[in-house]
Amino acid sequence: MTKRTARIAALDEATGDPCHAGRMETLDVVVEQPHLATLAKTPKVALAELIWNAIDADATAIALEVEFGALGGIEKLTVADDGTGIAPDDRKQTFGALGHSWKRLTQQSPGGRALHGAKGEGRWAALGVGNSVRWTSISDSTADGRVRFSITANSAELKQFRVSELSPAPDASTGVTVEIANLTSRGASYVQSDAVIEDLLPTFALQIEQYGLQLSWRGHQLSVEALKKDQIDIPLLVEGVDGAITVTVIEWKSAMRRHLYLCDASGNSLHDMKPSIHAPGYNFTAYIKWSGFADDVDMLALEDGAPEPVKSVIEASRDALRQHFAAKDDERSARLIRQWRDEDSYPFREPPKNRVEEAARGIFDIVAVAAAPIVEKTDFAARKLSLELLKNAVETSPSSVRHILEEVLNLTAEEADELSDLIKKTSLGALLRVGSQVVGRLEFLTGLEEIINDSVLKKLVTERRQLHRILAEETWVFREEYALTADDTTLRTALKAHTGLLGRHDLAPGDLDLPVMDADGRIVVVDMMLSRVIEQSRNHREHIVIELKRPSISIGQEQLAQIENYAQTVAADTRFAAIDTVWEFWIVGDKIDDRIKHKFGQGNLPDDVYQDFEQEGHHITIRAVTWARIIQDARHRMTFVKDALGYDPSSEASIDYLRQRHGKVLPSVLMPAADMTAPTASENTQAADARQEQGTFMTVSG
Repeated sequence: MTKRTARIAALDEATGDPCHAGRMETLDVVVEQPHLATLAKTPKVALAELIWNAIDADATAIALEVEFGALGGIEKLTVADDGTGIAPDDRKQTFGALGHSWKRLTQQSPGGRALHGAKGEGRWAALGVGNSVRWTSISDSTADGRVRFSITANSAELKQFRVSELSPAPDASTGVTVEIANLTSRGASYVQSDAVIEDLLPTFALQIEQYGLQLSWRGHQLSVEALKKDQIDIPLLVEGVDGAITVTVIEWKSAMRRHLYLCDASGNSLHDMKPSIHAPGYNFTAYIKWSGFADDVDMLALEDGAPEPVKSVIEASRDALRQHFAAKDDERSARLIRQWRDEDSYPFREPPKNRVEEAARGIFDIVAVAAAPIVEKTDFAARKLSLELLKNAVETSPSSVRHILEEVLNLTAEEADELSDLIKKTSLGALLRVGSQVVGRLEFLTGLEEIINDSVLKKLVTERRQLHRILAEETWVFREEYALTADDTTLRTALKAHTGLLGRHDLAPGDLDLPVMDADGRIVVVDMMLSRVIEQSRNHREHIVIELKRPSISIGQEQLAQIENYAQTVAADTRFAAIDTVWEFWIVGDKIDDRIKHKFGQGNLPDDVYQDFEQEGHHITIRAVTWARIIQDARHRMTFVKDALGYDPSSEASIDYLRQRHGKVLPSVLMPAADMTAPTASENTQAADARQEQGTFMTVSG
């Protein structure tokens, strides 16, 4: 038995039950019962109030014990301290009047401690744990020396306290023992939970350290030093706020609920709130010490809604906490990532190519470092797999991050919530998808430019087998708002496949089986069809028909006549009648022959437009566009995002993109390790296509 427990036992034995020993005097508090009922606090607050009273009485040891009955139920909760006790000469006035407290007459305890409370309301707080409370005090009286007395209270009679007569106790140690019996269901549930230690330790950590306080719960001494991982004081300067402000941060070795305590200048907690900051992987308690909180103590419960300057001090403290943990993150991340790289478990092996990849890696590092306490407990193979799972989840499915954190890595629900919320708020999935698409487009443009401008490649690339197939998957090059709807078919088949889109539900099946012929009886070939329907008008359609010429072929009179023929064929087809349609016909080649340049831009037409006219109710525009113009316009549309990403693709990266996405149709000279000694099947097809004079059509409809 410890000295402190022995003292408590001796005190109980000597005192007996003062409710039945000696004469008791009843004190009636002059106040309404409903108001007193509000002073019975929650079990958490009630225990804290009893401990604060002991600290204000200069206690150096405070023991909280729970007694169980024969059937396992809780019979009594005891809080005993070795402080100066309740002043016997003032006991009747203290307990007989609401708001009376010896603390109102001084700012310090006899031992020089800053006082926590002075309202005289704490004596009712204990009734938040149980329905019956007894205070037994041993203290020094001016007239009678060291004496013992007791005071009892009951939740059924909140206005009454029963105070015993003084009895001599010359050999006893000073202090107060508070016994709470007949616990409420809420009180019993709380004192049997693990939450008590998680509440008591951070609440009184500063007092345990400052006063050398021995605070124990059910025989277990609460040690800050044993559980503390790190501690730092952060001084703050807040514009317009007087008095010193210090944020003390204690980081714990094990999981602990986070608290942000608003304290007076001495560190006495006046209000407990959530920090409300993201600091994944850190178990900490923060204390804002500022004299101004004591001046506005009634406003502290409003927290972020509190008046100035309280609100500004809280927010400045949060900013300081964010900066503090960000700095620790940087240091810890660098150390862990360096370690993972050295052992080859880090899932990124190449430097980020652009800001999107940088962002992805930054988010991954945050999550991985937060999960490090769990990841580091595993062996190399498991660690490598865990980090790879996190990488895939962050990049492709942020919603699955929580599952991995909670189920696979065994993070607590609170830690998993914080990290998964962070991922969601960054919209990383969308960012990565868009960023990847943008990077791919930038690389494609550079690669296409290589093909168009290289004197050898431009002769090898054919329209139908290569250029058309590549562009069928990159139709954004022509216009962003169009989508591919048909590929490599006759216009008749395209029309049949898109009857609904074109609004021609009245066409008979036989009409759709007839091919579309030009004036010379040749079938019009369409390589692909891109479509857009104007949402504001169900009957309005826009279509672009594009004839592609290989990069080595210029646009001359023959090519211009060919695209004009196509335009007139479509406009004259009765199956397109009664549709509000805008048609554009493009012919794309290396350059425009000087002999026909004068035919473009007539009147007020743009410089690439050959004809713009109405026919059979359709608006028809014929354009001649160079490959350089298409690339230039597409690159211009990408300028903003390119600058935002900070990515300028190299030729090598661009060719790599073409190999990965379009490798099946590229000329063999662009593929790695190509066998140049014998023609490939692709090269044989290229030779055959090179003999074809007719161009390839892409139909872009919108």
